[in-house]
Amino acid sequence: MRASTARSIAKYLILLVLLAGIALSQACNVVRWHRASVTEHFHELGLASKVVQLDSGKMHLFEGGWGAPVLLIHGFGMGALETWEKQADAFVDRFHLLAPDLFWFGESLPTDKAGMTSAAEQADAMAELLRVADIEKAHVVGVSFGGFVALQLALRHPEVVDRLVLVDAAGLEPTGEERATVRANFDGIDDICQMIIPRDAETLRSFLNKLFYKPRFLPSLVVRQLLEDEFWKNKEAKERICRKLTRGGMLGPGDLGAVRVPTLLLWGRHDPLLPPSIGERMARAIPGARLVFLAESGHPPMVEEPERFNQVVLDFLSR
Repeated sequence: MRASTARSIAKYLILLVLLAGIALSQACNVVRWHRASVTEHFHELGLASKVVQLDSGKMHLFEGGWGAPVLLIHGFGMGALETWEKQADAFVDRFHLLAPDLFWFGESLPTDKAGMTSAAEQADAMAELLRVADIEKAHVVGVSFGGFVALQLALRHPEVVDRLVLVDAAGLEPTGEERATVRANFDGIDDICQMIIPRDAETLRSFLNKLFYKPRFLPSLVVRQLLEDEFWKNKEAKERICRKLTRGGMLGPGDLGAVRVPTLLLWGRHDPLLPPSIGERMARAIPGARLVFLAESGHPPMVEEPERFNQVVLDFLSR
């Protein structure tokens, strides 16, 4: 075989390998495969995936189970499916679960394409969802930004909230010292929106590694898919939400004093994004609130210590 012919064949084979790799990376979307797998498991548990038409928009949620209603409100990064994956089995036999995607997250989209940029608006939508579902009162569990939504629901619509669980919740204006702590935890980044809406895959990897008490390995392909399918989905709307949140959109301790429902605060002891001191100040501000720390968790204790998390929440809601 002539050398030029061999080189041509080699180049052709290399091209085939590259094309096959590109095709495989497109077809093998691990994030979407995982979502499909968890959705199937939810269906097996009796949690139906549905879309409800509200005046405020089309809201996607998982609903099912028996007993007292429990509204689960996810945070800023992921939708309901990923957030509550480790809670479904433990909760569905004891409660009637509603796990919606907040507007602009997951599969939920508001009627007003420029709206739903505040926790208060999202809370009003949660109250509307309960009315449409013919539920007079529900226990409410919210994590991170979803904790702020849950807090606003208890303040704006106290008649629909039975018990309130705030998990590493946003909503209380940080002190200067707390801002400095968060800045140091994230390598001097002062803009929280740069953290929760990462500019690229490496920034996302760094952010996720810091959020967890025990960082978890994620292949680069999966990180890119998470960025594109989750964190960048409805990116402009999420940026509007974040800007409103960080520009005077928080509450003061005096505002929290108006909460009049039994409240549990559950906090990761090593949360770098919403430091434990915020949980301590929240607990002091909300009348009668109880604070529990999870010793081996960062920001997402329902993921890092699911068994402990589930037991504490179930005990509180079952009283």
